[in-house]
Amino acid sequence: MPMLEGKAVVITGSGSGLGAAYAREAASLGAQVVINDVNAENAATVVAEITNAGGKAVACVGDVSSWDFAEKLIQTCIDSFGKIDALVNNAGILRHGKITEMTEADLRRMLEINTIGTAACATPAIRAMLKQGTPASIINVASGSQAGDIALGGYAASKAAVAGFTYSWAMELKETNVRVNAISPLAYTAMAESNMGFLAQQSANREVVYTTLPDPAGNAPVVSFLISDASIGINGQVIRIAGNQLSLVTHPMIAHPVLEGEWTPETVEQAFRESLSQKQCKLGLTFQQKN
Repeated sequence: MPMLEGKAVVITGSGSGLGAAYAREAASLGAQVVINDVNAENAATVVAEITNAGGKAVACVGDVSSWDFAEKLIQTCIDSFGKIDALVNNAGILRHGKITEMTEADLRRMLEINTIGTAACATPAIRAMLKQGTPASIINVASGSQAGDIALGGYAASKAAVAGFTYSWAMELKETNVRVNAISPLAYTAMAESNMGFLAQQSANREVVYTTLPDPAGNAPVVSFLISDASIGINGQVIRIAGNQLSLVTHPMIAHPVLEGEWTPETVEQAFRESLSQKQCKLGLTFQQKN
């Protein structure tokens, strides 16, 4: 039996790029997929590709940042396939701008789609999943940019919020049938292409710099695994996919504590001079040092 046989899945932003790659593979593994995009033609094209290949898919066109539309999107899956087993919160946009150049409109739009859109879709999906009582999966899409990127502060903030949602929802739902994880994908897409000009500036600020990017399809197997019942027991994780590398991203944690009782400006200065200044966290996405 195919890995995702009979699973009913909503994938937002799946009319192109990474979302379309996730949808094609999920359908090829037996999933019934709701294709969501703001572009009706793109959504219809992916639906046609899936159905022509013998799979099952329907389109639901609209903007996930609308709470009302998000309810409709999840209901479309239930009406079409009788249930919802997984939600992939893939829809997102990127707008460049250093802090001295950022516009209110760009920042608000990234937060609306990347952050609010994630919560808008997850809320009705989780309610339905809890009511069903069967194993179910929420898969959010974070980003390596959450660790910092030049000219991507707004995008990074929107994705860091998605990681925060993931940790919190996983804690809230850990005793239920619903698991919540996130992926941090890497692929050559239209969004990534718009950032290529900034890659040279990243080398001095990141320990991990990617000069070439893999095809979107290379990320799809991780999503399919997280949709499947094989991932039961995986909860609250951000999974990084970088070509042939698969890894976990650490949660925010307390590093290098200095415990000296009450703090004064002088003792804080001493703590940094004697210890913490030499142990500052590195900027950008890094590999955790081995013990």
